[in-house]
Amino acid sequence: MLSAVLFLLFFVVILVKLEVFNELKKIKKLLEFSLKVPGPRFTEILWKNGKIDYLKWTTECHRKYGKRFVAWFGENPTLFLNTPDDIKEVLTHPKLFEKTKLYELIKVWFGESILNSSKEKWLKTRKLLNPTFSFHILKQYQTSMQRCSEILVKKLLEVADEKPVDIYQYASLYAFDVICETAMGVQMNVQEDQNSEYVEAVRTICKVLYIRTCSVFLKIPFIFNFSKYRKLQDDALRVLHGFLDMLLIAQRDNGDLTDEQIRGEVDTFIFGGHDTTSSALSFIIYELSRNPEIQEQVHKEVSEIGFNIDTCKYLEAVIKETLRLYPPVSFYARRSTEDTTIGDLVVPPGVIITANAYSLHHNPDIYPDPNKFNPDRFYNTSNIPNYAFIPFSAGPRNCIGHKFAMIELKITVANILRQFQFLPVPNYEPSLTTDIVVKSGNGIQVRIRKRS
Repeated sequence: MLSAVLFLLFFVVILVKLEVFNELKKIKKLLEFSLKVPGPRFTEILWKNGKIDYLKWTTECHRKYGKRFVAWFGENPTLFLNTPDDIKEVLTHPKLFEKTKLYELIKVWFGESILNSSKEKWLKTRKLLNPTFSFHILKQYQTSMQRCSEILVKKLLEVADEKPVDIYQYASLYAFDVICETAMGVQMNVQEDQNSEYVEAVRTICKVLYIRTCSVFLKIPFIFNFSKYRKLQDDALRVLHGFLDMLLIAQRDNGDLTDEQIRGEVDTFIFGGHDTTSSALSFIIYELSRNPEIQEQVHKEVSEIGFNIDTCKYLEAVIKETLRLYPPVSFYARRSTEDTTIGDLVVPPGVIITANAYSLHHNPDIYPDPNKFNPDRFYNTSNIPNYAFIPFSAGPRNCIGHKFAMIELKITVANILRQFQFLPVPNYEPSLTTDIVVKSGNGIQVRIRKRS
């Protein structure tokens, strides 16, 4: 009996030692990899602890360290990339389909949705949802978009007195009305109620998730659960999870989705169709206010063409140039699960590989004078390489709603430009930040004048 116990203990010790040995080998491999690629020291990130100005910091790091750099935000190193060739490898690589642990944080909101599910679940859900964004359905959605934009015009008429206005507040409520009426078939009319509980909850949850993403300590559940951010997250989730969905019909007809999956997909759709569109629309109006010649060129085009938005080529170029300067989602991350080759670099398992959209879109080798608003770049795109413009990601896991977003932005901008001129606010510049979605920390200020 004693010999059997001793043998069992010996066997357990061997297993533990092997596990520890294997983990040490993995860590050693990650450390060796991180020494091959330049990047900031871990102490620099630890010192800032969640207070990094992500957009500015990553752009500066690429300028300092080159097209690739490595940074440690926790137990795994992150490889940042900002060239089209590298990013194509990341977004199309068959071995880089799994999303990172950062997406685990989002599960409290979205669950296992199309945004962050594994390959098998993603393929099944994507197939189920694709018909929702067919050409025929998108055409039907335009009626709802027109109706909601008419309410937006009415609300803007109330403040068209050339005094500074935070246009983001109006864009946010408008985008929420559109996604609810199209995707859910419910007229919420939040534009008539400036204090939308849902919109406030979205702002709160995005802020909490961003802070956790950038913090070494708040990623640890024990520490997070005792922080002030846990209560903020729970209060916001109570509001967000209180909304139901457009996928009940799919469940009745298909029976493949549980109530929890339905809620996750609905939360994902509302967020994707609301927060990202709010950001894009606000920045479009801001840039038009600063560039009156471009604004008038768009106004001339939409006035001549009427409601045939498919032929508004210059308007489309303005939208794309805005999405270049202010990509709503600033990066896309994948997790390597085995040795993966990116260009001439072999990336071991455990590395977080990030396609840095913001830095890519501001890469002067691709976009000369990258901080200048110049829609002509997209009026003739022959000089833009493939995978150099990724506001909706790219590859198999690209944004399912990108056509929906472009149609909505075209309709909205065309309708409001027919009614208003947008003027700049003296001495104002947006303070860019990213709470999951790129926004402005000090609002997006413009002045509005009614056209005669």
